[in-house]
Amino acid sequence: MSGRIRSMRRALYDGLVQLGAPGTWDHLIRQSGMFGFLGPSPTVVQKLKDEYHIYMAGNSRIPIAGLNPSNVEYVARSIAECLNESQS
Repeated sequence: MSGRIRSMRRALYDGLVQLGAPGTWDHLIRQSGMFGFLGPSPTVVQKLKDEYHIYMAGNSRIPIAGLNPSNVEYVARSIAECLNESQS
């Protein structure tokens, strides 16, 4: 299980970096466990919930265990889009 979670952390990190999501994402691969903190504002977290149906705690704690090879690209793309829009 821990290997799968590590690989999902890496896939999310790689996706965010590749898509040019603003900010640094090194904290994602330094964290451990089934949850991770992304860091966007509560406004971005709410937009991810309302428009993209990506659910996380208001403090941006996301369940890494809920990521899989089928959805991690969508999650990374959605986060990148919301962050880029919030910076415009």
